[in-house]
Amino acid sequence: MKACTKCSARLPARFYRVAAGRIATRCTPCQNTERRLREPLAPSRPDPLQVRINNTFNLWHHPVGSVLLRSIA
Repeated sequence: MKACTKCSARLPARFYRVAAGRIATRCTPCQNTERRLREPLAPSRPDPLQVRINNTFNLWHHPVGSVLLRSIA
């Protein structure tokens, strides 16, 4: 069991990467979280069918504004 320097969780050695013969001080979940926060998400493409369903729903239930909501579900 080894303690992570980032989240101070005590995890088995298999949760720590080995690079250049040294065991990392941060656990793999912490490193993955940092990587996800650094890299932005790819933009999602709107599905035409879902936009049509959303617009129909908004027209049926009388949207608050006069502009149709074109949200991606």
